[in-house]
Amino acid sequence: MPVYSYTAYDKGGRKVKGVIESNSEIGALSELSSRGFVVVDIKPGKAKKAAEGARTGRSIFAVSTAEVAVFCRQFATMISAGVRIKEALSVLAEQEVFSGRFRNKLNSIIDSIESGRSLSEAFAEVGGFEPVFINLIKAGEEGGTLDRTMERLAEFYESSRQLSDEIKASMRYPMFIGGFAILVVFVMMFYIIPMLLHSIGMKPIGFLGTLMSMRDFMIRYSYEIIAALVGTIIGLKFYFSTMSGRKFKENLSSLFPPLRKIHTFSALERFSRTLGILVSAGVTLTTAIEMAAQATGSRIFEERAEKVVELIKEGRTLRDAMAETRLVPQLVYEMAGTGEATGKVDEVMEKVATFYEQQLRIAVRKFVSLLEPMMIALVGGAIAFIALSIYSAIFSYQGSMGVGM
Repeated sequence: MPVYSYTAYDKGGRKVKGVIESNSEIGALSELSSRGFVVVDIKPGKAKKAAEGARTGRSIFAVSTAEVAVFCRQFATMISAGVRIKEALSVLAEQEVFSGRFRNKLNSIIDSIESGRSLSEAFAEVGGFEPVFINLIKAGEEGGTLDRTMERLAEFYESSRQLSDEIKASMRYPMFIGGFAILVVFVMMFYIIPMLLHSIGMKPIGFLGTLMSMRDFMIRYSYEIIAALVGTIIGLKFYFSTMSGRKFKENLSSLFPPLRKIHTFSALERFSRTLGILVSAGVTLTTAIEMAAQATGSRIFEERAEKVVELIKEGRTLRDAMAETRLVPQLVYEMAGTGEATGKVDEVMEKVATFYEQQLRIAVRKFVSLLEPMMIALVGGAIAFIALSIYSAIFSYQGSMGVGM
């Protein structure tokens, strides 16, 4: 949607500047007039970059879900108590529970509001917030239900945070075992094996020779290796944030059935919950579908959602559009059809999200139960292979010494 920057006078006679999204300049003028603004200047395209960032919601430096959840809960409480938006933001900007970067964003939002921008426009301008977050705030502002909207957002992000924390907690033990395996190999490579070889005066051969060559190489080019690792990590993080990178990651995870199931359940849970909360806030169905698809983080999901939106604009029902594009399993589009027929799409999609949240937890537990013995076997196998190589080299060395004598 085109973006226009404007200069106007509000009801109090103050000069304000801001940006607004509208299908046309006439539409923008009409919306500003309905807000009580007297427009003196309007130009297209000034805040295009910021608006695009708000629609995509993607940023390498996006704010954390934990901070957004705490902010939404505290902001909702203050708004419900009758505190003005600017004063509430000023108080929250001083709270040490938030990081310095998040508090700086809040201060920037306060400055934007003082210059005449709406709350949703201010959040969009600072960047780093999801499009779901911005669109819900916009819907709350326009409908006069900002307090209830912030409460729904708080519940939404608290639920997301809880689910994410549970998944991370489940993965801690396998990650510990993997890290322990790497540590054991490095200790043996850099300390135990060199000390043993030096004590018996034996030259490394076979697998031990390969390990010692790797050790010497890593010591000689340690700075270069560290720089390459850091560069690779940053590069991969940037690549996976791009469209092609996200699609590649999806295709890679789909090669392993347990990961594919986790990814699918996660996308369905996120899509259903986001669609429900957007529809309940009064966001149009087509916009809600687009935003919900973006919230899944799945490029394949987004591509299919675009086709769903096109079919709905052509007059298809939500159920038929989902079924034709195979956006979701039969359970979901049948439930969506029921919600559409009864006018309770938001409630139905919330129930669907709860179902897939439970399925996701079960899938993660199964994956961890499969991964743990694999990791233990990997650690034991690596240590056993290195120990066998050491003993084989010692026996060979002793045999050669016996033959020499």
